[in-house]
Amino acid sequence: MNRNFRFFRKFLKDVFDWTESVVIAIVAIIVVFTFFMRVTSVDGLSMMPTLHDGERLIITDFMFKPKYNDIVVIQAKGLKNEDGEMGKPIIKRVVGLPGDEIDIDFEAGTVFRNGEPLEISESDGILYEDGHMLNTPTSLMEGQVFPLTVPGGSIFVMGDNRNNSMDSRDARVGFVNDKYIIGKAFFRITPAPRFGSL
Repeated sequence: MNRNFRFFRKFLKDVFDWTESVVIAIVAIIVVFTFFMRVTSVDGLSMMPTLHDGERLIITDFMFKPKYNDIVVIQAKGLKNEDGEMGKPIIKRVVGLPGDEIDIDFEAGTVFRNGEPLEISESDGILYEDGHMLNTPTSLMEGQVFPLTVPGGSIFVMGDNRNNSMDSRDARVGFVNDKYIIGKAFFRITPAPRFGSL
């Protein structure tokens, strides 16, 4: 009888310990995804070939300061979201930081930052600009007059699918103030074959 009671007490303690560990893990995940990270989906083709429509990403704004080539989710103040309100979230790549002069030779498809061309190369049939994949050279103007100087507290962004991307070349997106940066995309969670860091 005494042995059965000891076994039962040990069983209850093990169940309690296991339950406590699961609850702590769930609370930790909720805290992390509430305050430090969030999951978002890619909507559209503007970041092809780097990101595909429907992919799910983890983004964060914790201790984030934009750098060249970061992939960021921003609120485009001149675009309507699904609710018809201004401020649609879109995902783009950081090309210019405060004080940078951005110029584009649309005939050659070359982007210049502070007078220096962003290097374009090709490897195994894939086009690269400044070290990241690019769908096509930049030949679509979208209405802005270049060269442009990025104002303080703002960034200049473009999609990797340059001729199928609404980005800072369009006045509806324009320069993106820091307060409209939702976060940096750093990890792809779906689809499973493309799971991993960006």
